[in-house]
Amino acid sequence: MLDKVTKESFEPYLNQIFNLNLDDQGNIPLQLMSVTPHQTHTGYQRAAPTGATLRQAGFTLTFCGPRQPALTQRMYDLEHETFGKLEMLFLVPVSEDGNGRYYEAVFN
Repeated sequence: MLDKVTKESFEPYLNQIFNLNLDDQGNIPLQLMSVTPHQTHTGYQRAAPTGATLRQAGFTLTFCGPRQPALTQRMYDLEHETFGKLEMLFLVPVSEDGNGRYYEAVFN
């Protein structure tokens, strides 16, 4: 599924909760805070091999979760009641503040 999602796939779910299941600690709620498109470089155009299609432009998802437990950088499965399941999503901790810890998932 991850190879078919686009930035537009996630935009309707901004500010909604995705649940991350940690077997030993139950579900951890992660709120989707932003869907940020990647900058495109000008001056060149990527060519696709004959018969291939180019992948959509890259984007980054930013999630906010509770301060504890602090998640480590690795693959996780997330689930949303209407979006469905995201399997093997690579999350990276990026910062924290009074609202919680922030994690990013990058799609190239």
